[in-house]
Amino acid sequence: MQVTTISAFRANIKQYYDNVLLTEEPLIITKGDTGAVLIPLREYNAMQRRLEILGNSSVMKDIREGVRQMAAGQLIEVTDIDAL
Repeated sequence: MQVTTISAFRANIKQYYDNVLLTEEPLIITKGDTGAVLIPLREYNAMQRRLEILGNSSVMKDIREGVRQMAAGQLIEVTDIDAL
């Protein structure tokens, strides 16, 4: 993860922007005791999807039940997905 100051970011915004897209690593931009993070749009969208899933109690209940069933060995083999 990269870290830079707001002044350095302002002076080299294109370089920082291009590097974030190339490396897909977040960039922390600091200003005093505060900061912001620059991340690729694809990563932001993925984070939003994960938050939607985590915030949906019905989906999380289904996931927990699936994990419980797997741990209990309650698995089925699917050879033809259309047969379900």
